[in-house]
Amino acid sequence: MITRSPMASRMPMSPEFRAEQPEDDGLMGAVAPVLPSERLPQGFALPRVLRAQDLTVLCLIAVFLVANVSTIASGGGAAFLYLGLGFVAFLIPSALICAQLYRLFPAEGAVYLWTHKALGSFWDMFVGFFCHWWPGAFGLTIEVGAAVTYLQAMNPTWLQQPWQQGLTEIGVLLLALAMCSLGQRSIQMILNTVFLGYAAIIVLLGLAGGLWLLSGHLPQGDFTSQGWQISKANLPLFAIVILSLLGMEVPLNMGGELANRREGRRYLSWATIITIVGYLIATFGILVVLPPDEAEQSGLISTVFTQAFGSTAGTAFGAFTNVTLVIYFICATAAFNLMFARLLMVTSVDWRLPRSLHRLNARGVPFTAMTFQVGFNIIFIAILFFLAPTLAPTNPLESLLVFLVTINGLGVVWELSMVALFITGIVLFARYRRELANRWIAPPLILYLAAILGMVSAGISIFTIFYAGSPIPFLLDNSQWIYYVALVVLGSLALGAVLSFLAPEAEDTVELTTRLERRPGQRMT
Repeated sequence: MITRSPMASRMPMSPEFRAEQPEDDGLMGAVAPVLPSERLPQGFALPRVLRAQDLTVLCLIAVFLVANVSTIASGGGAAFLYLGLGFVAFLIPSALICAQLYRLFPAEGAVYLWTHKALGSFWDMFVGFFCHWWPGAFGLTIEVGAAVTYLQAMNPTWLQQPWQQGLTEIGVLLLALAMCSLGQRSIQMILNTVFLGYAAIIVLLGLAGGLWLLSGHLPQGDFTSQGWQISKANLPLFAIVILSLLGMEVPLNMGGELANRREGRRYLSWATIITIVGYLIATFGILVVLPPDEAEQSGLISTVFTQAFGSTAGTAFGAFTNVTLVIYFICATAAFNLMFARLLMVTSVDWRLPRSLHRLNARGVPFTAMTFQVGFNIIFIAILFFLAPTLAPTNPLESLLVFLVTINGLGVVWELSMVALFITGIVLFARYRRELANRWIAPPLILYLAAILGMVSAGISIFTIFYAGSPIPFLLDNSQWIYYVALVVLGSLALGAVLSFLAPEAEDTVELTTRLERRPGQRMT
């Protein structure tokens, strides 16, 4: 085994040095049928410029959302119990299963390929592609919404009208799309730099909580014995925690762009550790300093600093927080766009979606796929902020209602895709147990238990989303909430099933690709 010093890991690798680092290709190209996306066509200039630290940042952008901490922190001491359960039963199992699967098939659009190898055609498009891509691509709307939230936190008089919020969110989408046109190395440097500011906010939240207690103040959150109890009243927190921890697999959509595939597993360890520490620190700071009714409002995070550090320093830290979060969520929108566009790209390479979606721009990024994702998010935003207020002018919360129902329904779809991912892991670990000899990242029993834990926790979260009660009872009662969320889930699954049924089977696309490659001078476009 070749090892590298910490200093060497910070230095760019020359081609000669890379050659000395044997890549771990797992079973890539060894299990028929070999999809075209497994061995990207010659001339498909997808630059391999990513490193483990880049995937770590991308993973943290997907998994560690400080806006969710506010809602979690409002649960008092039970917030730490639910976070602990989420870490043990879902986050760590997700990381373990993804790391072991990536060791088997370290490819671009990894989740789609893993599902294909385990479950075959139809299911690879249905749960491997659609059920991951559909809710994830809508994540762009969540990110631009967070950017608008912190713009409003800078000045409460800004963006009060729905049409103003909608236009701003569309502007953020287009700005993020412009960032996506840059080369991957360039945009990654921006993301890595901006994330340092995001990390600084988390550190400041922890310091604010510590200073608040050291100054003799009592914690503002509910730390009584009742506040530590897990009950039906606070059970929705578990669903929020699981939804917040979705996304460990997302950076592996770009798994084929690593400078060396051996680095693909390293990010999962670091991202898991940083996510756990970050959520605990941020929850502690908000829970200690802010009372529950303020803690659950994500736009009030900056008030933690004025409470703990005083008006002068606190105002400065608060302004830094709001400005940094606006910039961060613009960049996070770009990150979501580029990660989920890779799923469109690889399925297009496999002739299962329109071929235009895999086209790369001059800088080697699938800009057509990214533009497509921005397009349907603009349509969704137009429905939220232009159509809904027009149809219900007397109900200013109609947009919130549509947003919450849609996002929770799509969250269920994503969790179903994770259940399928855990099943995929069990199938592939059993099928290739001989090939995995001396290549297990953990004892097989631990991995199987992790997969079962992940499925159970995702199942509990899905049940909780439906049956723990409507989060907006003054708009929708519980029965209406179940009905409309189920409508989003079933409608999404029906759309995915139709798409998967109409998509060509993998064996047919492989045969077509083989015939085209044998024709002299034939271009695969």
